[in-house]
Amino acid sequence: MKRLLNVFYLHLALINCIFIYSCNNKNAEIKTTTKQHMDAEKMTIENMQSAYKGERTAAAKYEAFSNKAEAEGYHNIALLYNAVCAAENIHATNHKVVIEDAGSTVPTIIPEYKVKTTKENLYDDIKGEAYEAKTMYPDFLKTAEIANNQIAFLSLTYAMKTEKKHKIFFEVALGDINSNALNSLPSKYFVCPVCGNTYSNTAPKHCDFSLTDREKFIVFQHR
Repeated sequence: MKRLLNVFYLHLALINCIFIYSCNNKNAEIKTTTKQHMDAEKMTIENMQSAYKGERTAAAKYEAFSNKAEAEGYHNIALLYNAVCAAENIHATNHKVVIEDAGSTVPTIIPEYKVKTTKENLYDDIKGEAYEAKTMYPDFLKTAEIANNQIAFLSLTYAMKTEKKHKIFFEVALGDINSNALNSLPSKYFVCPVCGNTYSNTAPKHCDFSLTDREKFIVFQHR
């Protein structure tokens, strides 16, 4: 775990120059008052706590949904849920680092969710991932940028990009249930241990988001 956190911190260097460039070029256009900056700093940590709760709940939910899919005979969908569960746990761990670095309290939560049929679960998951990718995380990122909280910005970016991919995976799975073409679903997934980025069937030499070596990816496949 320490190694993964060290890698996570190293990736801050990749966006550090982006922040510096962005701030230098926006100074002439946007003047942020001290109060706005302080408000954004406080709100960013509150957002990270909210995101942490969401990711921990999602991880627990997807584990339960995997068991449900397995019980219904949807083995490849169960495999998908296992991979996505791992990704959500990685996001939660990254968010936790941000919260702890700010000296704030990491929320203790009891995940609340309802297990329905796999088809219904997928339908709800698509809506949930869409909300996170298109609304929640983009809003959180705007606040983190005003606060100039680079580590929060990185953690939020990793999560947002991954949720977009998860939404597509769930859409394909739901489409295959509706068309009775489940044999076309992937039988192998790769998850980046640093950012949670998820790949199906094959994976590139390095993660598209964090540049982590493929050899370090977590592999999910039927035994």
